[in-house]
Amino acid sequence: MKQYPGYTLVKREDCPEQHGTLTVLTHDVSGAAVLLVENDDDNKAFGIGFGTFPSDDTGVFHILEHSVLAGSEKYPVKSPFLQLLKSSMASFLNAMTFPDKTVYPFATPNETDFKNLMDVYLNAVFCPLAMVDKGVFEQEGWHRDEDGTVSGVVYNEMQGALATPDAQLQNALSRAMFPDTAYGFVSGGDPASIPALTYEKYVRVYRRHYSADNCCITLYGKMDMAEKLAFLDEQYLSRMPKSASRPRLTVQDEQAGAKRNIPYYTEKPEPDEAQCALAWYTGAFSDRERQLGVEILLDALLGTNQAPLKAALLEEKLGADIDVGFDDSTLQPTLELVLRGATEESAGKFAAAVRKAVDGILEKGIPEELLMASLNSTEFASLERPGSIPDGVLDAINASAGWLHTGDPALLLHTNALFASLREKLEQGWFNELLRELFAPAPVEIIQVPTLPRKEEEGRAARTDGKLVLDHPLTAADLGEGKKQTPGSRELLAGAELLHHPSAGNTYLYLYYDLGGMAPEDMSCLQLLTDVMDELDTEKHTARELNTLRNTWLGSSGAWMDCWTGQQEGRPCHAKLIVGMSMLERSLEKAVELGSEWLYETKFSGPQAEAAMERVASQQKLLMEQKFLREGHAFAAMRAAAHFSVESALSERCNGVSYYHYLCELLEKADWTALGKRMEELWKSVLKKNALTVSLHGSDAALDTLKKLLPGSAFAAEKRGEAKPCTEELTAPVNEAFIIDGGVNYDVLVWPMERRLERKVLARVMSYEYLWHKIREVGGAYGTGMVTQNDGTEYLYTYRDPHLKESYETFAKGPAELAGRDYTEKDMNEFIVGAAAKLDTPRKPREEAASTDCKYFCGITDEMTAAERKSLCSVDAAALKAEAADLSARMEKGVRVVFGSKEAVEAAKELFDRVETL
Repeated sequence: MKQYPGYTLVKREDCPEQHGTLTVLTHDVSGAAVLLVENDDDNKAFGIGFGTFPSDDTGVFHILEHSVLAGSEKYPVKSPFLQLLKSSMASFLNAMTFPDKTVYPFATPNETDFKNLMDVYLNAVFCPLAMVDKGVFEQEGWHRDEDGTVSGVVYNEMQGALATPDAQLQNALSRAMFPDTAYGFVSGGDPASIPALTYEKYVRVYRRHYSADNCCITLYGKMDMAEKLAFLDEQYLSRMPKSASRPRLTVQDEQAGAKRNIPYYTEKPEPDEAQCALAWYTGAFSDRERQLGVEILLDALLGTNQAPLKAALLEEKLGADIDVGFDDSTLQPTLELVLRGATEESAGKFAAAVRKAVDGILEKGIPEELLMASLNSTEFASLERPGSIPDGVLDAINASAGWLHTGDPALLLHTNALFASLREKLEQGWFNELLRELFAPAPVEIIQVPTLPRKEEEGRAARTDGKLVLDHPLTAADLGEGKKQTPGSRELLAGAELLHHPSAGNTYLYLYYDLGGMAPEDMSCLQLLTDVMDELDTEKHTARELNTLRNTWLGSSGAWMDCWTGQQEGRPCHAKLIVGMSMLERSLEKAVELGSEWLYETKFSGPQAEAAMERVASQQKLLMEQKFLREGHAFAAMRAAAHFSVESALSERCNGVSYYHYLCELLEKADWTALGKRMEELWKSVLKKNALTVSLHGSDAALDTLKKLLPGSAFAAEKRGEAKPCTEELTAPVNEAFIIDGGVNYDVLVWPMERRLERKVLARVMSYEYLWHKIREVGGAYGTGMVTQNDGTEYLYTYRDPHLKESYETFAKGPAELAGRDYTEKDMNEFIVGAAAKLDTPRKPREEAASTDCKYFCGITDEMTAAERKSLCSVDAAALKAEAADLSARMEKGVRVVFGSKEAVEAAKELFDRVETL
C-alpha cells in the first residue's frame, strides 16, 4: 500500500467505471479531503471545491469565484486567469458557482502546464489579493458609476441571466421549496440585492468558507500522485491549521402544497405564454440507488413526447410543451415538471392533470421494456460520459458533491453496483412503488403569467498591470507535432461509400446523406423533420415502441443536419443529413436493423403524424425564444455571417432567425397535411437518391460485420447521385437589431476574411489584450472576444453586455491600439502557444469520430494541418502588427447584428437598417 507523508489514508479501492483506482485521503494538519483518481488518461485534471452556502441574494460566492482569479500573492497581476486563457494548453479552464459549492477545475494533457495551473489555482483560492484590494470587488461584483448607474461583471451577468422567464420561474420555485435554507437564495446573485453586499461582508464570507478544512481536492489521470501531494502539503496545506468549525448546510422541512403566482414582465405579453412549474422532493442525497432510480424513471416516463406520462399530459392540451428537470447534486434532491406555452387558466389545471396521469400509469403499471430501455441508455451514458467536459473535471465536481453531503468524495464515482441492483428491482415492481411515493405529496406550484412592465418612477490597488510570471512557462516546443489521424480505409459497397476508422472501445456508426444541390428553401423543412423523426410511427412499431428499442440496444441515436466549408479548391460548402448511432460492438447488427426501420419505414401521413409535426414545431419555437435570451451572440453572429458565407447562410436558414420565422409561418398556416407530404417527398428523395457515406469507427471485426449487413439493408441502393457542394445566393449585407426582453445586449460585428490559421493569433490578442479589458473589466459585460471561423468570416462579439453603441465604438478603436503596441518575444510565445494548443484539445471518442469524418469531407490532411501549424507558430511581432493594422479596413466591411433591449436599440437606432421585435 502506498504511503503519502502528511496524509492519512481513508480508503483505496478499484474503480472500473474510472478505469483505475480511487484513493481517499485526509490531510493531517489542515483537514482537507483529497481524492486521487489514478488511471491512464493523459488529459490530467485538478479540482478544488469549497462548501459555499449563501444566506442572502447578494451573490457573494459568485463574486468571490470571479475575484479570487483576479490576482494573488505569488501572481500579483490583474488577471492571471485571463493570462492563462491566453497561453495555457488547458483543455478545460474555468470555475463555477453552484447553489451549495464553488469548484475550481482544470484539465490539460501537458505535465508542465499542469504544475503551473495547479500552483496558480491554489494561490488564487488561498491567497487572493481581492482581500486587500477593494477594486477587485468593485470590478467583479458591483460599483456605482459617475452617473449613478450600478455596474460590475457579476451584476451585469446576472442582469442577463435573470432576464429570462425560465430563470425567474426557477428562482421562485427554489424560494418556495427552500424558504429557510441556502437553496432558497439566488447563488449567482439577484441584481436587486447585489448592491447590498459590502466589501467588509465579502471579506468575512471569504475567510469563513475558503479554508482548507472546508475543501475537497481532486487529482485525476496519469501522473506522479506522490509528487503532487507533496507539493500540496509543503506549499499550501501544512500552513493552514483547521478552523474551529466548518460551515454546514441545514435540512429544509418539506413544503408540500406551497403555491405562488408570479408575473413575468415583458413588452409583449401573450396570453398563451404562461408557465407552470411543479416540484417534488426525491429523498436523501446519500441514497444513490434511489436517486439513480428517479433519473431512470423520469427518462422512461417523460424522456420523449411518446413517453407515457408526457404523452398523457400533452393529450390534455394544456400547453405547447412539458419539460422535466432533476437535480440530484444537492442535499435535498428535487424533480420538477414545467408546463410551457400555457394560458393562465390551463396552467392552473396542470397539477391535477399530473395527478390523473400518474394514477393512470400506476393502474396498469409501467411497462418493463420501457424501464429497461431507459436503464440501458442511462448506463451507457454513464460509461461514455458524452459532452465536451473532460472526465477528470466531471470527477472533480462529483467528488466535491459527494464529500460535501456525505464526507465521501468517491461516492458518485461508483455506479456499476447501482445499475446491477436496479436491474433486479425492475422485475419486482420497485419502480412502480417509486413513482407512487414521488408523486404522493402535493407539489410545490409556481404559475408565471406574462405582464406588461411596471412604469418606473423618476427619481489603491495591490495588483499590477504586469505579466504573469510562471515557474515553468510553456513554449512552442511544448506543443509537440500535433495529433495525427489514424489511417483508415475507403471502399464502395451497396451503392454507398464505406469508411472505416480503426478504434477500440464503443462503436460509432455515422450515415452522411449528401444535401448538395438541394433547394435552399427545402433545408428548413428537413431541419424540422430531423426533430420530428422521433415522433413518427413506422410500419412495424409506434414511435414510442421504436424509441424504446433504440434505447434498449443503442447508447445514443439521432438525426441532425450539419455543414462545413471545405479546404478543397473553391472552398465548397459540404452539407449533410447525419444519422449517428453509438453502441457496444455486439449491438451493431441491431443498429443496422433499427436504423433501417427508423429511416426508411417512417409514416408521414395521418392524424398521429400531423399532431407530432404541430407539437414539435410549437416546442421548437418556444425553445428558440428561450435561446434568444441566453445565446443572443450566437444567433447574431450566424445572422450577420450569412451575408458572406454559404455555410453560415445555411446554418441561419436551419437554426437562426430565418428558421424561427419559418416555424411561426407553419404554426400560423397550420396545414400539417401539406407539410407531411412535402416532408415525405424530401425524405425519400434524400435517403434513396442522394450520395451516402457510411462511416464506422470500431474494430476490424465490426467492419466485417457491417460489410455483411449493408448489402441486404435498407441503406443499400443500386445507384445514387454524386456528392455536390451546397450553393446559395447570398443576400446583401444588412445591419439589424432584434429586440428581446431583458436588460442586456449581445453585440456582434462580422466581416469577410479568407481563412488563414495565423489569424487565430490575432484573434487571441484582440480578445485577451484589448476586448477583455475594455469590454469586460471596464464596460462590465460578462463576455467578449474575437472569433475567426473556417467559413471565411471573422467577428467581434459581446455577451450579456450593458452597453450597445459604446461597445461598437470600442470595437472600432481596437485595431489601431493593437497595431501601435510593442510585443516581446515572451508575448508572442504566449499568443502562439495559446492559439496552437486549441488545435489539439483532447476529445472524447464520440467527438473524435465526428471530427475525423468532418476532416475527410473537407479534404483536411495531416500534411495540411502541419503546414498551417507551422505557419501559425512562425507569426512574429511584425506580422502581428501588420495583421492588426489591416483589421480596421476589414471591419469597415462588417455587418452589425444585435440582440438587445428595447431601450438600448432605440438609443442606437442609427446603427441599424432594420429593427425587429422577436
